[in-house]
Amino acid sequence: MAQKSTEAFFKSESRYRVLVENSCDIIFSLDQAGNFTFISPAWKSVLGHEPADVLGSNYRAFIHPDDIPRCEAAITTAFRDNTAIEETYRIRHLDGRWRWHTTRGVRHRDESDSVTVIGIAHDVTERLRIEDMMAQTEKMIMVSGLAAGMAHEINNPLGAIMQHAQNIERRVSGDIEANRRVAAEVGVDLDLVREYLERRGILAFIGHIRSAGMRASGIISQMLQFSSRSDKGIVNADVNAVLERVVGLAATDYTMKKSYSFRSIDIVREYDDKPILVNIALQEIEQVLLNILKNSAQAMADTALHRPPRITLRTGVSDGMAVLDIEDNGPGMDEATRLRIFEPFFTTKEVGIGTGLGLSVAYAIITKGHHGSIEVRSQPGEGSCFRITLPLQGRVG
Repeated sequence: MAQKSTEAFFKSESRYRVLVENSCDIIFSLDQAGNFTFISPAWKSVLGHEPADVLGSNYRAFIHPDDIPRCEAAITTAFRDNTAIEETYRIRHLDGRWRWHTTRGVRHRDESDSVTVIGIAHDVTERLRIEDMMAQTEKMIMVSGLAAGMAHEINNPLGAIMQHAQNIERRVSGDIEANRRVAAEVGVDLDLVREYLERRGILAFIGHIRSAGMRASGIISQMLQFSSRSDKGIVNADVNAVLERVVGLAATDYTMKKSYSFRSIDIVREYDDKPILVNIALQEIEQVLLNILKNSAQAMADTALHRPPRITLRTGVSDGMAVLDIEDNGPGMDEATRLRIFEPFFTTKEVGIGTGLGLSVAYAIITKGHHGSIEVRSQPGEGSCFRITLPLQGRVG
């Protein structure tokens, strides 16, 4: 009987060992100081480190600084109250990137009366990314409807303002015969009236009204483009060639040259060896790519970097989609900025420099117009990477 009991015990232990060693999730245990007393082999495939190198280390060395207080509170609760815990946090991969993990853990007391917390950590990075994209898409769909309504409501009175400002300029012009005739009929010297208007700056004010109206009109056009698009100009194009064309446009763009030299940026090309063909509205995709390149160039120019500015362009194919990466080594952005970067009117630039619509329009073009995706990875001081995916030979519209 004792022999059968022993055999059953070892069979049970063997089963658990097989489960632990072959689990896709990380299984671990922590002592009360927060040091790892056990690490399953999955750590290597999930986070890149050899388990032996992690064993004995403190978990705080791997957790994002902002998430450590929450993790400390959860582990303290598990040890003190003997309750199951669940926490989601960021943990650093061997390659330096942060991954999102969710851990479930319980307190455990072994036969030697040693107390640890045993946990199972599951990588939820991809799930959170998809949830974030879905939430962003829902928000942008709602905002696009609001943008269209606002644009149409504003467009009519704005058009009247600009037209009347232009009419005022024409009605005081001495070059129009009708103006001189009416002025003579009422006994007014039109040249003196015009001199008064000029000396008091009234004509300049009218000019400012027209300039501001034209700027507002441009913003409204972008809002309308954000909410709807045209299917004209659909072509079959190689994304490698499109990127090259946009780089050429950026190098000769006058508005860019006024503020910073695109030619001083090192452009690193990591293109797929073969052409990657997609059906796209060429001008719209060029607009998206040029906007991202401009933002990268300006961010690097506006920040005192202690390294040569560099933009890396990558192309490839994954899961039936063309993948385009535009990565810079600029100042990067914090998480709060990254989460809002595609919102209409959100901008980190000074007032009057940008409208805050460029990336929101880009989002609409890629997701609504081309059934693709656009996202950004970034950390302060480590640059930003915009990733765009487009269906291979995809549908547009």
